[in-house]
Amino acid sequence: MLKNYIRTAWRSILYNKTITLINLFGLSVALAAFIFIALWVQNELSFDSYYKDAKDIYLVQMKFTGDDQANPLTSLPVAEALREETKVVNVARMARWMGTLNVNGQLFNQKTGIAVDNDWFEIFDYNVISGDVRSFNEHPYSVIFTQSRARQLFGDKDPVGQVIKLDTTLYQVKAIVKDNPVNSSIQFDMLVPMAARLAYRKGDYNNWTNLSYRTFVKVQPNTDINAFTQTATRHAHELSKLTNFSIAGQPLPELHFDTDSSDPVFRRGSRMAVFVFSVLGILLLITASINYINLTIARANARAKEISIRKIVGGSRVQLFCQFLTESFLLCLFALSISIIIMGLSLPSFNALTETNFQLSVASTILWRVLLGALLFTTLVNGVFPALTLSFFKPLDYLQGYSLLKFRNVLLRKGLVVFQFVIGVVFIIGTIIIYLQMDLAQRSAAHYDRAQVVTFDIPSQVLQKMDYDPQQINLFTEAIRNDLERNSFIENVAVASTSIEGNLLNSSGARNWYWEGMDTTLKAQIVHLFLSAEAGNIFNFQLKEGHWFNKDHSDKKNYILNETAVRTLGIRPPYAGQLFARNGGDTGQIIGVIKDYNFRSLYNKVGPMVISNNNNDELASVLFAKITAGNIPRAMDAIAGTWKRFAPDAPLEYQFMNEAFDNVYKNDLKISKLVLLSCCISIIISALGLFGLATFVAEQRRKEIGIRKVMGATVAQITVMLSRDFVKLVVFAIVIASPIAWWSMNKWLQNFVYRINISWWIFLVAGILAILISLFTIGFQSVKAAMANPVKSLRRE
Repeated sequence: MLKNYIRTAWRSILYNKTITLINLFGLSVALAAFIFIALWVQNELSFDSYYKDAKDIYLVQMKFTGDDQANPLTSLPVAEALREETKVVNVARMARWMGTLNVNGQLFNQKTGIAVDNDWFEIFDYNVISGDVRSFNEHPYSVIFTQSRARQLFGDKDPVGQVIKLDTTLYQVKAIVKDNPVNSSIQFDMLVPMAARLAYRKGDYNNWTNLSYRTFVKVQPNTDINAFTQTATRHAHELSKLTNFSIAGQPLPELHFDTDSSDPVFRRGSRMAVFVFSVLGILLLITASINYINLTIARANARAKEISIRKIVGGSRVQLFCQFLTESFLLCLFALSISIIIMGLSLPSFNALTETNFQLSVASTILWRVLLGALLFTTLVNGVFPALTLSFFKPLDYLQGYSLLKFRNVLLRKGLVVFQFVIGVVFIIGTIIIYLQMDLAQRSAAHYDRAQVVTFDIPSQVLQKMDYDPQQINLFTEAIRNDLERNSFIENVAVASTSIEGNLLNSSGARNWYWEGMDTTLKAQIVHLFLSAEAGNIFNFQLKEGHWFNKDHSDKKNYILNETAVRTLGIRPPYAGQLFARNGGDTGQIIGVIKDYNFRSLYNKVGPMVISNNNNDELASVLFAKITAGNIPRAMDAIAGTWKRFAPDAPLEYQFMNEAFDNVYKNDLKISKLVLLSCCISIIISALGLFGLATFVAEQRRKEIGIRKVMGATVAQITVMLSRDFVKLVVFAIVIASPIAWWSMNKWLQNFVYRINISWWIFLVAGILAILISLFTIGFQSVKAAMANPVKSLRRE
């Protein structure tokens, strides 16, 4: 019986080649997109949950008085205070480590390394490929690499026991561990002992105000974390003699979805994005399935003779149901096979877009679950309703134009077409709104000039040689600046304490500053940024009042504030000339106020910012170079030459400011690209379904078209007649889709502090696009039917 089902289904599939190709193409593309989305969603939801006892591991945070947000960075002594708590099992700190590796004379930039405590491996699980992690803790100058990093540095040889140079110090490779899973918030490719870092940062031991460490604590099962943090806070107050902070704990499984954090070390995700793409994946499958349902039911009359004969010779409803369900299963199985080929070809692009490392491995149980789940879902969605409809076939009902449920099947088909285009129009509106929101981000940063600006940092090995002495480092960066400015391809060079956008973590309380009429009870965190006078000509900040720093060093003790700073601090206009200084007793004044720009992102409110010109206060280790128009290659050669003279043992790492800006909105840009891709797929699938229906309708109405042409109807009149009903359906879909799109996109925009207004013209543009797409899809088939020879049409009938 099963063999007969398969043979008959195969014949039916081959007999209707056009419809089969439409269904196969739509289902294959939709399945590939759905499987990719399902793998990505599963990966996002499983972040950090694979660690043993993950629910008992917390990231320790410090929350300061006057700051609404807990800081993911802690001072070094916090860990020592936590170790004395009774509920603590283990405590371990980590700190970023960037430097230069010298492996057999070859230099490599090391940007994703971390320094960790001895107990790190007691909290987090790692698969050791070779070597022993226990020996790693026995000597401060040990190093562990991940498998992929070791392959980059040493090839296929086992490097355990080899000695390498990291910055200015020799280290021995102690172990190789498996790469971090893609669903880990903590991504690194090198580990060194924390003792190596503390060897040149001894001042951190008792410094409670230097927040440079991420601290993790593992507590006993079923610990009340609120009671624990309260006890830990009291203990920390006793040890530090400070009371302006409290200890908080963030569960490790929640770390990935903490979008409020300003710490760039951990990989962040969005619960909203997970929800949105889960819905998108299902909608894409449903859109493709509607094509199958629509075209199958539309062909019901064509199969009336087949079904009637089967029933006459004794075929039961169950047998007919199984027959049509088998057809659906075979088509879905073919589509799944094609989708796997599509996935294999597009996997590198998908990994690059999502910054993951998915692999289509036959040993992956997760992949098999997704594949089988997708096959089952599409088979049931595609097959059950058509199978029920056709198996309950009554010749008299179909002759009268009714379906199983006693309403005209043409109404069912129209409803499904409307549903398809509702999804498509929602996608179009969503794509436009996301684009406009990203454009707002671009315009918010337009309050300064980023074009043709390249930035690079002084490497850590150079800073180590100078013992992190601010005076020596500032003289070094000034020497580089002077050398670069001699080049005709470079307009200006400025030095700074940090980048001017992104996650600026250098902040302090308002009480660390002094101004006339200050409110001593004010609780606010102020971001402090050092910029040399040349930065004014590079970035062209928009001054609301006053002037930029003079190059004659006359403004060494003066400051420039942003609009939010003068407003938050209660400083009244005119601002220029008013007293403003550090609380240490320096005398300075406000010389200018710049227009606000989002130095973090549109997710956060613009905070108070103070810009100084005194490099004795800040370590100036960042340089910005403004390149003359059309001379980027020659300017970069000049920068490389300067770098080789001043830092010959370190590779040059640089970034253009436009790229730095894109990094701030990396996740949103990723979402916008995925939504655009989903939009295109949905529209193509919907258009294919419309094309199939238009072909079927034109075929059904061939005799009518022939008679109309004989009676004098023009090609244009017949084309309008055939297209009119479909366009009405698309217009109806636009009416339904508009409020749905407004509600869903308004929810997404709530994530941003600064967001666009959803204007009426967005829906108008989306509607026009949908109508044009439908007209283009059905126009070709309508014109073809209208131009057919009426004599042939009538003779064929």
